[in-house]
Amino acid sequence: MIPVFWIVIVGMLRKIQVTHLHHAIHQKLFVKPWKNKWYGKIMPSLVIIQNAQDYKNDHFAHHAKTVFATRLDGDAAFLARLGFLPGRSKAELWLNLWITMLSPVFHGLFAWLRLRSAFTGNKALTTLVAVGNLILIFEFGLLAWCVAVLLPCFVLYQISALLQFLTEHAWNVSDGPVKTWAEYENRCWARFCGERYPVPVSQTRSAHIAGVLRWTIKMTFLHLPTRTACLVGDLPVHDWHHLAPRAGQNPGDWKNGIFNRQAAIEQGDNPGFSTRELWGLKNMISHQFNLLSSIAVLHVVPEDFIKASAQSQGSR
Repeated sequence: MIPVFWIVIVGMLRKIQVTHLHHAIHQKLFVKPWKNKWYGKIMPSLVIIQNAQDYKNDHFAHHAKTVFATRLDGDAAFLARLGFLPGRSKAELWLNLWITMLSPVFHGLFAWLRLRSAFTGNKALTTLVAVGNLILIFEFGLLAWCVAVLLPCFVLYQISALLQFLTEHAWNVSDGPVKTWAEYENRCWARFCGERYPVPVSQTRSAHIAGVLRWTIKMTFLHLPTRTACLVGDLPVHDWHHLAPRAGQNPGDWKNGIFNRQAAIEQGDNPGFSTRELWGLKNMISHQFNLLSSIAVLHVVPEDFIKASAQSQGSR
């Protein structure tokens, strides 16, 4: 049951960050503004994530056409700092992903950025949480704390975060800001978990049964954990969050985003939602790496990335 526990815990923590806190800074989690404000003051320190003010600064800049998915975008800069750069081959990017996910340097840097931002946002509460963790170690031992806290709340959380924001937008595909709405739209896409059930077409019965078994295993052990622990909440239709006004819809209605997006498709598909859908985590990553590897190396000064990524403080 421990792996199941990890998946559920990671999903809950990620939802606090990328669903609840995200919409709280947009003043759309609660109706009353003061509730959104206090949620942002309390929750980041309880789970050691970026404080609401830092998140708000980064995220609102991220939405701007002059910043969106460029080197000035905190998330794009952080990914570049990790080696996900335009001009590298797909093989290099895949290898870099595996190295990053297993790298103590990556996890140490990410954890430090989270701790620093949480302490900056609410020093008293973050200190109390840190003391509480020391008490847990003293009472139950270091091994139990590593299994129950360190692995799910830091290592697996940070792998989930990396996979999520790596595939969220077309990062660093241009050295300048978007110039048209078409360019903005093409840096967004929907990400869904699952695949088509195998329909028997001129197959033997045994081949069809084998296909159904493969489908069941992938749905259970790949797509379901991805949806539960990585692409949580309304993240599958994050493109709708950015483009809802283009479809004449209200992005504040985020709880119904997946239905609103489908309604926009059925009512004329403005702004082309149906043409930008990715299915399965591997396809999402491959799409991102295809974009990065298919363009010439942008003449980017590394210091620009380092400066922007330091400012971002690991927002995702």
